[in-house]
Amino acid sequence: MTPTPRFATRLLVGHGGLALICVALGVALLLYQSWQDRQRERLVDDALPRFSDMLVVSRLGDALAEMAGALAIVGEAGDRAAVKDRMERTRAELTVRLDALGETKLEAVTRDRLEAAVSDLTEALETLDALVLRRLSLADESAALNARLGLIGDFLPDLERAFLSGRRPDALDAIIDADDLPFPPGPSGSGAATAVRGWARNAQVTVGMMLAASGAGDTSELEYLVVRADESLRRAAASIRNADRAAIPVLEAVQAELAALAKGVDGADSVFRMRRQHLTMTQNLPAVLSRSRQASDHLTAAVTQIIADLEQALAVRALDQDRIVPVWRSGVLAMVVAGLGCLLWSGLVLWEDGVRRVRRMTRAVLAARDDTPLTLAEPETPADDLGLLAQAVGALDAERRRMARAHREGADRLAAVLADASGGLLVLSADGRIEDANAAAGDLLGRAVEDLFGRPAEEVLADSARGSLADALKQARARPGTAVFAGPLTLAGEGRGAARTARLAVSAPSADAPATTCLIVRIDPSDTAPVGSDAASEERLTDAS
Repeated sequence: MTPTPRFATRLLVGHGGLALICVALGVALLLYQSWQDRQRERLVDDALPRFSDMLVVSRLGDALAEMAGALAIVGEAGDRAAVKDRMERTRAELTVRLDALGETKLEAVTRDRLEAAVSDLTEALETLDALVLRRLSLADESAALNARLGLIGDFLPDLERAFLSGRRPDALDAIIDADDLPFPPGPSGSGAATAVRGWARNAQVTVGMMLAASGAGDTSELEYLVVRADESLRRAAASIRNADRAAIPVLEAVQAELAALAKGVDGADSVFRMRRQHLTMTQNLPAVLSRSRQASDHLTAAVTQIIADLEQALAVRALDQDRIVPVWRSGVLAMVVAGLGCLLWSGLVLWEDGVRRVRRMTRAVLAARDDTPLTLAEPETPADDLGLLAQAVGALDAERRRMARAHREGADRLAAVLADASGGLLVLSADGRIEDANAAAGDLLGRAVEDLFGRPAEEVLADSARGSLADALKQARARPGTAVFAGPLTLAGEGRGAARTARLAVSAPSADAPATTCLIVRIDPSDTAPVGSDAASEERLTDAS
């Protein structure tokens, strides 16, 4: 009979299913963590500029600063036009890059501040270009004035003679007409140009650090960038203030000289008529400085906003980590609890279905060994491997009890036949030793019945008769159920004066009897074979065995 389902199959399905559930939970937890990591990386990529874009923007800022320096020192109009063309192209590319970053990578406030900073930088560069144009125009006008002053120097002897003679030179108005001296409009002064140039360089450094800060991921790096940005802005402001302080004395000295010249000429009999020209440096330089400071403020605000955005991103990441770590811990704790529960359940299943049943069968087998009743609950036993084994043990115990009962009954019948037989009877084991005997056999052999137990059957005969007994035993085993006669044979009697002869009848059980059934030997002291009641007694003895 095949058990359905098998005990091993049930264990495999049950515990295998639990193992698969635990593995599935672990895989789901790992997949969820991987998805969370990808989401965080995507959010960071969307929130922060890429390093390659920042590097390009920083290089463009470097290029603008270098062009501003080159523009500040140009000496020809052609060189100024070439530098300005390159500057326009670089500024346009920078604007495109910032617009691309501003769409998806920067906050709205940060984008507005960056655009304001770029606008201020553009105005500063335009102011610098105006200063350079003013310087070139002043150089041309200075050359023209120097030429006229040379003519005045040549005319000084005639002028002196005219003063001495008290007459006015006729050609004086043709040589110098102070009303026609042109002064190009716009800011002027080398100090202002140097200040704007220094500010542009420091602004470029600030923009580069600002963009580098947008890619910084560590708090210490952010603090370092804040310090560097503040230092750069302080240097820019210091350079502007120094230029302002240096320009004011120059303006005052130039104006004083012009005033003194005009006063002296007017007092010398009004020979010269020169109108005081007011340079526009005092009007334009404050505007330049104001725009520079405004650009610096915008750059500072942009750097501060980007650093705040980065700190917020770091805070969000830390908060996300604080949220993910409990999820991991909860998942691991849930898997541990589930594993412990599965282990406990598995232990109970093994105890109920396996260990307890095996122990019951072990006790039942020991009870069978000790000839005590079995205690198997056969109606409650499942039809699995252990159930079939329990049923087999119960069937074996029932067969053992039946055979024990039959053995007891046969032993009782054999004892009754031995007591009732008049002749001597010996019961031999399979190896030819005496297992039982009646009182008549003890009397014929001259020994107590207890002394015969365990002795070989050959010892009851003389040495000359032992061969005949061995042949008879062999024939009886070969022909079970049939009596084999031998004799007369001489008995090895003890305690008697003369040896006695007897005839032996040896019989073996029938072929369907158990293999351990013993041989029956009848000892008849007479010279005739047993007849009548003696023959019937031998038949009963054979049946009882």
